[in-house]
Amino acid sequence: MSDHFSFRNREPYAGINWQKTCRIMGCTHLHCTDNAALQKLFADGLEFVTLSNYHPSAPWYPLHKMRKNQFQCRQKGYTFNGVYHDEEVDFSEKIMQWRDSLAPEFQSQLPFTAGEAAFSGIPENILEAPNAEHHSFTNAVPQLHITAPGTTFVSGHFDDRADNFGLAERGFACGTGLTWQEGFKRILDTLVIPDGGGIIINHPAWSYLRQDFLIEMLDNDPRVLGLEVYNGTGRKTYADFSDPLWDAVLATGRQCYGFCAVDHLKNNAWNGRIVILAAERSAAGCLRALRQGQFYGMIRGSGAAFEEITFDGRTLRARCNREMYFQLISKTGIAGQGNGREFFFTVPENERGRHVFLRLTAHEFSTREKLFAQPVMLV
Repeated sequence: MSDHFSFRNREPYAGINWQKTCRIMGCTHLHCTDNAALQKLFADGLEFVTLSNYHPSAPWYPLHKMRKNQFQCRQKGYTFNGVYHDEEVDFSEKIMQWRDSLAPEFQSQLPFTAGEAAFSGIPENILEAPNAEHHSFTNAVPQLHITAPGTTFVSGHFDDRADNFGLAERGFACGTGLTWQEGFKRILDTLVIPDGGGIIINHPAWSYLRQDFLIEMLDNDPRVLGLEVYNGTGRKTYADFSDPLWDAVLATGRQCYGFCAVDHLKNNAWNGRIVILAAERSAAGCLRALRQGQFYGMIRGSGAAFEEITFDGRTLRARCNREMYFQLISKTGIAGQGNGREFFFTVPENERGRHVFLRLTAHEFSTREKLFAQPVMLV
């Protein structure tokens, strides 16, 4: 295995032409099965769609091919009696074998049939990539959830919460049903482009993930990209921010990208987004940018933005489109701060080992906005 300290891009914004780069708004962890809600997201600026629905954990992709109840009928890929099968399963056919053992209200739903199109009115310029949220690994804490933009892996099944149709008791896994190591390998084996996309560790604070486990997952493969530093749904349990875990991992010298995600929409509030800095306006361009850490996170989408972030090996410089409060974090804690549209910080050569990393945030208090730049690694 390669040296894990060189796994991920240690200077994510190096080489970006900020005047010419394509800025594309997206979200890597977003559950949405309702067309009206999706239309509101489009109106609010969603451009790169990677829906992360589960039950089953299967890509809702491409949008125009999705039909209501289609996963009740069949899906491609499932775990049965602890063994993963990369083939299609017809659930109607399976369940009809034990139909008489089901409660009458569930018997009456058989056989399943797919309904009308799930989505309509999809803008022509929308970019899409497959994704899903995977969970229930056999050798990890129950709350380990990951998303995987750019992969087509499928796990779980439509009834893995209620088991109204007897699938779980007959050996069909609820969720992944695999070790996280096997699950990660199988997920990454389905990347739609080899040099783009990867795995993101979801809401580590909400999941009660330990630093050593985060490091183990990051060291497992360079395509494990990072973690969610902000998850909008975690607000109700006071677990929306995972800054301390992010900083603890970065303090070891490992690069770890930080993502902002909304997770489950509440009152159609899209809190948790990323702005992807892609070389080209395409789904492949977005996935390649994610692999390189060429994006930044934000909470609200207020219009505040980074206009430029550069690092020449000594000095980190940043500029925003309006006045912000900047805060620079390193292993030492808050290494610098200031108000204005511009910020810079120079690292004395003899202090690189003390700081280890630099990551910048920018706050706009009037709009409750916060921007998260990706870390620059110093050692």
